[in-house]
Amino acid sequence: MSLVTASAPGKVVLAGEYAVLDGAPAIAMAVNRRAIARYTPGPFSITCEGVVEGSDRTLFDAVLSGLSLDIEAGEFTLDTRGFTDPVSGAKLGIGSSAALSVALNLLLGRIGDKEAEAHAAHRAFQQGAGSGIDVAVSTTGGLIEFRREGYRVSPIDWPEGLQYRLLWSGVPSSTRDKLAKLDAGGPSRDRLADAAASVAAAWRSGEAAAVVAGTRDYVAALEAFDADYRIGIFEAGHAELVAAAPETLAYKSCGAGGGDLGIALGTDRDALDAFVDVAREHGFASLDLRVDRHGAAISGAAA
Repeated sequence: MSLVTASAPGKVVLAGEYAVLDGAPAIAMAVNRRAIARYTPGPFSITCEGVVEGSDRTLFDAVLSGLSLDIEAGEFTLDTRGFTDPVSGAKLGIGSSAALSVALNLLLGRIGDKEAEAHAAHRAFQQGAGSGIDVAVSTTGGLIEFRREGYRVSPIDWPEGLQYRLLWSGVPSSTRDKLAKLDAGGPSRDRLADAAASVAAAWRSGEAAAVVAGTRDYVAALEAFDADYRIGIFEAGHAELVAAAPETLAYKSCGAGGGDLGIALGTDRDALDAFVDVAREHGFASLDLRVDRHGAAISGAAA
């Protein structure tokens, strides 16, 4: 096999986190930071760049196991530098392990049914936790609606006039730790699922104002859910930004919450920029992340 390089984008969950575990739809977008997996002929070795702490080798082994492969040669580079803050080196919460699992599946020559295989490998890596939405969006790219049952993915056009700003708390968050706090369903969990369905319908409508209003309603349901389960979704300054958002905007934490990213949505560019200034006063940084309309890709060929 000659030189082969595969890549897959990271993700941001815009709505439906936690509710997706109960069958509700979730909305996510791929972002233009890509995990790269590269193979060159030679003795077996793995070099990790970016997000490390030994997890990359664990993920590599999980993918091999899921594909029933035994790799005895080749120099592999696993590059997730785009998933770290270039100044501090801290990890950004945009799905590095999922993106890398998708890229690795491509790299190892299993392009057919790659999403299902990557999802199985990633679930093994996460010890069975998670919904699979990060694998889905890393595979397809763009903006999607995702349902856990059957891992159904539906592309969505970005609503005309809808603006966003992504904000980073600088505080890492563990999805696995937060999912471990969930137990039997209750009224707030049912309300969250209903709110997720409503905001997903708003995204599908293509109406920017409906998305903003639906997101505000979803945040209120997410606050009630968080109060019941004490997950800490709005820690690390997210609660303060939710309270500071004017009625013309919607602000929410993304994904697991409790750190990592948040997103402000609105139709007024000046109002969003003013909100970013407020966020900076609370210790947040603005991230220049854009929608990556391209999913997982591979270059190079077997020889």
